[in-house]
Amino acid sequence: MTWTQKKQTISGNMVVDGSLEAKHIKANTITANKFSGAVEEENWAYTSDEGISFSYSTYYTAHTFNFPATELGLIKGRHVTYMGEAYLNTSTSTEYKGLFKLRLEAKVPSTDTSTLIGTATHRATTGSSEQIVSFSGNLASNRIGSGGSIGTQYGSYRTYENLFYDPKGTQGSDLVTNGNFNSGTTNWTIGAGSHSSGYGAYSLNTTGATDFDAYSYQAITTVVGESYNVTADITNGTADGQVRVTSSTALSADNLIAHSGIQTGAASVDFSFVATGTTTYIMLTGWGTTSNQYVGFDNIVVKQNNPETYLRVSTTGGALVPTGGTADLYYHPYSGATAGSWQVVDEYNTTTVTRPFGNHFPFTAQAYLGHFNQNIELRLRALNTIATGKSIVLNNVKIFMQSRIVE
Repeated sequence: MTWTQKKQTISGNMVVDGSLEAKHIKANTITANKFSGAVEEENWAYTSDEGISFSYSTYYTAHTFNFPATELGLIKGRHVTYMGEAYLNTSTSTEYKGLFKLRLEAKVPSTDTSTLIGTATHRATTGSSEQIVSFSGNLASNRIGSGGSIGTQYGSYRTYENLFYDPKGTQGSDLVTNGNFNSGTTNWTIGAGSHSSGYGAYSLNTTGATDFDAYSYQAITTVVGESYNVTADITNGTADGQVRVTSSTALSADNLIAHSGIQTGAASVDFSFVATGTTTYIMLTGWGTTSNQYVGFDNIVVKQNNPETYLRVSTTGGALVPTGGTADLYYHPYSGATAGSWQVVDEYNTTTVTRPFGNHFPFTAQAYLGHFNQNIELRLRALNTIATGKSIVLNNVKIFMQSRIVE
């Protein structure tokens, strides 16, 4: 069967005669999902089962290993998990207390390793030394690794903290008209039963509704595939209340997109949905068992979500993003350190109080190195500050390296 290409869409059977390049393989594509080696790669490193002994108050290099370059040179998210067991024999019943510390360090390569995070928007200034910035969507969380710094393309390195993704982000304006019912029942259409309102209050009555299921609705304009958030108060009543999002005006499971769940008493509800059409209906329902039951609703709000990733960035040395403005920011895993030097990318610390004689400390730690494709040389180092003159032994340290396609 032959294939044709129309508007970048391929139908039929495709035979690749030649090479696929990295630019042809993207996240969330059939290509990425089918080429297992290109999508996710796994590598192991481990130490001798005989154990590694190190003394008090000096960092010891437990293992040096390479995280291989990705297949096809694809840019991927690079993860490292290290696990094992530490053993300390104090040879005494005396109790000791101190820190057992692990460091994952990377050898700074000679090539540029900065990654464009995206365009950051200034959101707020906190105190005199930090600003809060945001990036559209959740891509920033894949671009920023453990350690390192945030800066411009060629420098201006700043420390950062509190990286988090908000699926709601900076929401749009309210799409519901008269959601507080200050204008009576204007813009709300009764589907079954009856409704009434006073200033800032609304009530659905089950009288006259089929099976005593009363409802009213309002149409809003939506964008297919976009996410929206619904909040509402179910205030009181003798019937159960529910807020539904539907694709038509009928009270039916067939057109249901999302709902708040049936509430048996007063409740504030909060849920999201993805629009399936350009017109969506917000439906208020009263589930009763007899005539003359009622349920109240108030403060119906629907806003489009604009997901964002937030980050606190130091302003020491100057703000990277001007107040009220935007700027392209980069992640610098080594903050401009000299090629060939070792830089800490992640630390694991645990406070330990020893028991008499033998002590075991199992550990598991993870680090996200960032979004890149190069080979990187890593080493795991350990520090004992628990007992003077006593050595800790590391047993069966295993290091799991994972590279996977992310956006």
